[in-house]
Amino acid sequence: MDILSTATLLYVTQSRQENLDKLIGHRFTEAFSWRQYFKRVIVLCYSSTKNYLYRKIYDNAYLIGIPFDLAPSTVKSVSNLVRNYLNMWSFLFKLTKVVKIDIIRLENLVISGPQVYILSKIKKIPHVLWLGGYERKAMFSKYKKNLLTWFISRIIILFEIVILKNANFVYPVSDELVELTEKRNVRNKFYSPNYVDLSKFNDKHPQNYLNSKEKLELLYVGRFEEEKGLKILLNAIKILYNESNKFELNLVGDGLLKEWILNFIKRNKIKNVKLLGTFDYSDMPKLYNEADIFVLPSLTEGSPGSVIEAMGCGTASICTAVGECPKIIKNGENGILIKPGNPQELANAILNLVNNKDLIEKLRKKGRISALKRTKDYRKIHKFVYEQVLKTFNA
Repeated sequence: MDILSTATLLYVTQSRQENLDKLIGHRFTEAFSWRQYFKRVIVLCYSSTKNYLYRKIYDNAYLIGIPFDLAPSTVKSVSNLVRNYLNMWSFLFKLTKVVKIDIIRLENLVISGPQVYILSKIKKIPHVLWLGGYERKAMFSKYKKNLLTWFISRIIILFEIVILKNANFVYPVSDELVELTEKRNVRNKFYSPNYVDLSKFNDKHPQNYLNSKEKLELLYVGRFEEEKGLKILLNAIKILYNESNKFELNLVGDGLLKEWILNFIKRNKIKNVKLLGTFDYSDMPKLYNEADIFVLPSLTEGSPGSVIEAMGCGTASICTAVGECPKIIKNGENGILIKPGNPQELANAILNLVNNKDLIEKLRKKGRISALKRTKDYRKIHKFVYEQVLKTFNA
């Protein structure tokens, strides 16, 4: 009998949900896809309300949300993080009294790492870490460098040393994160692409549709957070607002910068930017296919799934050269690559595509081909690792 078919997978994601009626982000799609291999899959996310959330998604798959608040200030964020640790520790120990967990998969070193590490040691449960972002860089992008953030960065380094080294397996998703695992002497590691189901994210743009469009639609998908470069994007739009009326920008997501964005739009009297809110992940292929240009202006990244989603849907993409983006995007071939933190360069890149529909068409077609090549081995790699970890741990 296949070892996975008798095992329970606890999948700990960093995604935050207001409710479980619509699931935001590709992590849920991947998590629940493992139900065909495992006896049971339990997915833990974070609730952005004060309430615990629970939903049975399939016969052998469950989704639970644990309360966790974010904050714009460093001090408040640390306070929330400590409270989150206590809440999650308590919940995890209660869960393991009710259900036998055979393997844990987590994806955030700081938010979930300490709790899972302690649980795995006490309960002797193997855990696999999907290392999707450089937490210290993200923190310094989000908060100013000061004595407190320097102190927090030392704690994160401690997490890197202890948690990474003691994980049963680590998947770094970028060259930068591979270097981090090597620096922390992680032996059981393997570079992993991001997961996107390209059978769902496919190109449904009508043939030659660009010829009939007067205004092109730009799309941003992601968290409204400092490290995602939204201030850079909005300042680029401000630069272009008086130069071109050939485009509009739709922002999909939510986060701490929402009020800043609304105030910026109002203060600068910008009329071609709309906040669409959040959508169930199953609706995202339609949004990408309605867009002409996808923009990801991040200041720091791991391996962003949104870029693969956009390219899979045949949407021409502009990305900053951070994280794994330079491996995904070959500038001028399958997308546009720019330096991070430069509103003028981003404005120039947007204007270049808005005025060059032939280039958009080229990037669309080659982007889809690149996305297919990048994601084809994901399932095979991860399934093999889960099997080997369980066999080694149970030997």
